[in-house]
Amino acid sequence: MSASATLTHPADGVGLIVFDNPPRNFGDMALAGKILEALQAAAQARCKVVVLASDRPGYFLAHWSLKWIIDTQEPAEGRPQSQRFPQRAIFDVIETSPMIVIAANNGQAWGGGAELSWGCDLRIAAESATYGQPEVALGIIPGAGGTTRLARLIGPTRCLEMILDGRPITAREALAMGAINKVVPDDRLREEAIAWASHIAGWPAWSLAACKRSFVEGRDQTLEAARRNENQIFLNLARRGDATRLMAAAQARYDDGADSYEALGIPRRT
Repeated sequence: MSASATLTHPADGVGLIVFDNPPRNFGDMALAGKILEALQAAAQARCKVVVLASDRPGYFLAHWSLKWIIDTQEPAEGRPQSQRFPQRAIFDVIETSPMIVIAANNGQAWGGGAELSWGCDLRIAAESATYGQPEVALGIIPGAGGTTRLARLIGPTRCLEMILDGRPITAREALAMGAINKVVPDDRLREEAIAWASHIAGWPAWSLAACKRSFVEGRDQTLEAARRNENQIFLNLARRGDATRLMAAAQARYDDGADSYEALGIPRRT
């Protein structure tokens, strides 16, 4: 069997990309290319939210292919950037796309698998899932976000611990340190991920894209610059006719006695 990534649409505004690269979902050029094609197809289909999920039991992405890493070092000069770092193309698409991308980890996400998770906007995991940055055991370092994106997610202290210790952490540990957003029972991962994506996809596409843009652009700016950028994005949206109509309708519901859940259209948690 060869690497594959299949896009389906399980709910309005939602794309589900299920990938597989037997036997352990090692990352390589073939799999990266398939995932990239599926992400581009989801963008063309105007998906608001995309779930990245594995079809290989026990493995999200085991880690990046060691053979690929070894083989691509000689000769490295002159090789296109996309061939030397195919993960970067995926991360660039995720980061610059207005789509919200959710990583759904069903098992082992170590090395490049963990970094694929860190590169997504949101992360949900099965109870049995693990995350790890074991590169130190191989004489290298995490090269696709393990020392950078992860540090921005969980802070320098915990990030340095993960990359120096080398041992994987459980999904519950990852949740506690803020590396991921949700942990769900193993047999409900795909269902819960799609339900979460469907809920998010219920919001206006322009406000989802703007929330992501403000977050991404402000992440590496000074606080003052980030606040100016945030305010400008807010003003641009507040002037939109469709946003004005949504706000006016919410105000009318308030005036009729609705509470905030009803007025804003926020589902109550069950």
